[in-house]
Amino acid sequence: MTTGLYIQKIDVHGLWNICDLTWELTPEVNVLAGSNGSGKSTVLRCLSDLFTQGSLANGHRCRIQSIEVTFTDGTTVSSEQPFDPSRYNVSVISTFDTVLQESDAIYKLSDGTVATYLDWILYKLQNRYLTYQLEVGKKVIAALQAGRSTTEVQALTLRRVQYFDILDALLEATGKQVDRESDTLQFKTRFGVTIQPYQLSSGEKQILIILTQVLIQAGRSCIMIMDEPEISLHFDWQRRLIEDVRSLNPNLQLILATHSPAVVMNGWTDRVAEISDLLRPMAQKA
Repeated sequence: MTTGLYIQKIDVHGLWNICDLTWELTPEVNVLAGSNGSGKSTVLRCLSDLFTQGSLANGHRCRIQSIEVTFTDGTTVSSEQPFDPSRYNVSVISTFDTVLQESDAIYKLSDGTVATYLDWILYKLQNRYLTYQLEVGKKVIAALQAGRSTTEVQALTLRRVQYFDILDALLEATGKQVDRESDTLQFKTRFGVTIQPYQLSSGEKQILIILTQVLIQAGRSCIMIMDEPEISLHFDWQRRLIEDVRSLNPNLQLILATHSPAVVMNGWTDRVAEISDLLRPMAQKA
């Protein structure tokens, strides 16, 4: 059972200046569906704006007038009232990729290793993953020094082992495995060659980003927002995406937009909200 602070309701006022939207959420999985141009990505991106910068990005102000979020404890945040988004444990995952220009500071900083936007996300994730690894290592050492049982010590690394197992299963068809001996994210081919995350395909990078973001939450209550995560993902990966994410962290509230039936076909169809069913004529504010 999911526990913690989660989003209970999302209210959007003035979508395209013609309609309002109310979306009631569950604490576990929430899927916004609709055809291209229906507004589902606009809603998710405005929600992402709210929890990354505490307000709407300039490019989204012309698409909606305001967005308000109600949490399970009854508190609210709104794009009309500035707030500190760092108070909330929200992860926004973007899996859209673009090529970086050689003039970009990021490209120069990495000596060309970071060539795309997904590479840049992975570059930043490496440090967070290393921190997670060190924290797990400290807990294991403390448990051993305290004379804890083998079962208790193994439990501390169970989530990490599960993460490795999921990735290995996903990458099996291409002959890759996680290098479990490394403190950083890297992989081995069936021929024993070490490869870095930046050398993976777009789909492999996307699933790695998603699962690593989930892992480093270390089972804490959190909210994860994803817009069309199925982009470049193999059909089988789409089908097991929600299951894999939830198995790594059952205390995670997942909010995503998709138009891929595969994402919800493994028992999540009852969590799908069609955006057309959530719309109503725009109310005039007093």
